[in-house]
Amino acid sequence: MKITLSLLFLVIVTFSCKKASDNMIIPMDDNKIISQVKQVVDTVFQGCEDVNPTMVLGSCYNSPGFVYVFNGRTLNFQDFSESLTAVFDILSDQEISRFEEKYTVLDHSTVLYTTNCIFLQHYKDGQTKLIDPAVMMFIFQKINKRWQWIYGVESYGKNAYSDAAD
Repeated sequence: MKITLSLLFLVIVTFSCKKASDNMIIPMDDNKIISQVKQVVDTVFQGCEDVNPTMVLGSCYNSPGFVYVFNGRTLNFQDFSESLTAVFDILSDQEISRFEEKYTVLDHSTVLYTTNCIFLQHYKDGQTKLIDPAVMMFIFQKINKRWQWIYGVESYGKNAYSDAAD
């Protein structure tokens, strides 16, 4: 009888306990996450250099929660889209040099990206403008299995604009 109760006890304990791995948090592979987000960042900047608003906006999360802060002005997705398109309409292209890029994985679905950069903008009317210094900060979130840009800040130094010939 003792053997039967002992076996019954072992069977109950075995099937009622969860495996330790059921409760374990799987460690994130930061390098894999950064690699995925870097592809989106590169798409955004390539779209900016090619003055292709569709390419840039395709990386954004088109929702009321999207926020872009540009030199102290807060834009929702619609305002950002209209502003970006208006600027790109007068540019022929631009060169963007990024440096001091930093990717910070906040959790398995949220990444903070920051960079210092310099813009050399070529206008359709022949003007060329240099924007130096500039800083950008983006937050990306994995939504529906896709990394999307949900928040951005773009800021220029007080005397950042100058003619490239200066």
